[in-house]
Amino acid sequence: MANRVELSLRFFNILIISSLIFAFQENTFSIAADCTKTCIDLTVENGELVITGKRTPIKPKYIPRPAPKPRSTSVPTSNPDHQVTRKPRIVPVRKKVVRKSLNDQVREILPTASIYLQPQSGALIHEPVIFWTDSPRNFKKSLSLLDVKIDLDLTVKFLWNWGDGSNFGTTLIGAPFPSFEITHIYSQSGLNKVSLSSNWSGRYRLDGGVWQQIPGVITTMRSTQIQIRQARTVFTG
Repeated sequence: MANRVELSLRFFNILIISSLIFAFQENTFSIAADCTKTCIDLTVENGELVITGKRTPIKPKYIPRPAPKPRSTSVPTSNPDHQVTRKPRIVPVRKKVVRKSLNDQVREILPTASIYLQPQSGALIHEPVIFWTDSPRNFKKSLSLLDVKIDLDLTVKFLWNWGDGSNFGTTLIGAPFPSFEITHIYSQSGLNKVSLSSNWSGRYRLDGGVWQQIPGVITTMRSTQIQIRQARTVFTG
């Protein structure tokens, strides 16, 4: 009988330890943040930074209501000649306040790179075309969501697509002539669509806390068209 009791106790202890280990493994992947009042979550979906916030409503404290006063059983005398007219209650109309979501704010504040090129017209095959952009290399901004301050610190990498099947990745913004930092030579004439993808990555922090890495890349894009012409050969003599 004692052996059975001892075996039962051992099995019960093993069951408790296993439950604790399983619960610890379950919480290993949870976000280490205090979500008792406000939770902020940053993700990147389809190249766009998505910031969501959730606030837990505070439960009102229970306040006991006072006991109702006893009503009078006496019937008031009515005077048919004197009637009381009640004024209609005017309810003020509240104007709706339109507020932009934080996701829209992030999309609007991220710089959109413009594309510049030389020559703007008359580009020829087998001749270099100079490209550059006006985008900054770094971007810092502070936003707020549900009274939580969010600091962003981002850097950018550019990907040029020349429209002829080739592309070029760089962290340089380029410059006009006489700079040749970013150039491309077309081997065929025709109309080409040039696009520039700005891929932003970096970190964020909440209320001046520890910096954390943003999970993913935020992408903005701009495009333009360039006409490449065939050079004519002229013989003189």
